[in-house]
Amino acid sequence: MTSESEYEKLPEMTQYVLGLFRRAPNRADIPEPEADRIQEGHMGNLRRLTELGELITAGPFEEEGDLRGAMIFSTGKVERARELCANDPALREGRLVLDLFTWFAPTGLRVVPVSSSPASADA
Repeated sequence: MTSESEYEKLPEMTQYVLGLFRRAPNRADIPEPEADRIQEGHMGNLRRLTELGELITAGPFEEEGDLRGAMIFSTGKVERARELCANDPALREGRLVLDLFTWFAPTGLRVVPVSSSPASADA
């Protein structure tokens, strides 16, 4: 009887792209309304990419620092992820920098949408 190696016990793996947002070095102070406009556009871009099925998930880090957030793309190609983010206002306006990495993780990663209505307590 042969036993499985630890490697053989791993789930099937797929290539994704992991993105890490960093605060842009030497970014200028800007008025709050302009910063809010850029942030709203940034969030809209992330929402659009999610709706297109290109972005699995994204979110900010709680800690204050240069590392601001992370995202996982369904594509396994860094070039494709770069294209998808080319028009992101926070990147275009020099507020954030995005580092992209090929990342291997279990096949089938996805975010299950949360229902907009609360679950019934009687269910």
